Amino acid sequence: MKSSIVAAALLTSAIARAQVISEQAPPVFPDPKRFSRGFYAQGELGALAYVGHAGKLAGPGPAFSVRLGYDIQRWLSIQAHVLGSIGQVNIPGPTDGQSYQTFVYGGEVHGQVQVRRVGLYAEAGAAAAHIPSNVFDDARITNGHKISLAVVAGGGIDFHTLNRHFSVGVGADYLWLASFGRSSAVTAQAFLKYTH
Repeated sequence: MKSSIVAAALLTSAIARAQVISEQAPPVFPDPKRFSRGFYAQGELGALAYVGHAGKLAGPGPAFSVRLGYDIQRWLSIQAHVLGSIGQVNIPGPTDGQSYQTFVYGGEVHGQVQVRRVGLYAEAGAAAAHIPSNVFDDARITNGHKISLAVVAGGGIDFHTLNRHFSVGVGADYLWLASFGRSSAVTAQAFLKYTH
């Protein structure tokens, strides 16, 4: 009797062990072909600083921007870009310490090379830059102009999460401002991107 109970217990445990099915671990590097493509929205937080002559008179400040785009190919996109920044002027006289705003409205072409979860990208385009304040007129930077043509070029790194819709990254852009005393500005930003 005891031997039949022991035999039944051994047989049951052997059957139970045979039925255990192990799950495969998810791939560490997901297939980039499965990442979402199409319309996307990207929110950015960073800083804008003027360089050259304007950089001596305008302090850097926080910058917030949004890019909305569409993937034409896996490696090529077009996007609209809106940026806003605020800073303080360092011009001796009554305007010293006053704040100024910079707004940029543009369109860009975005190219990206995907290596597993990491994307290396470059972008370039044209924009309108707007400084609504007149604090730079005395320094002969804006010269009465409120709006200038801007040429934008930049690049960065895009890191895709395990969720097929989201990625995060860092980037930098260079802006050449034609009507603002041929001034230049640079931005650096971190971003979160959602692709539908």
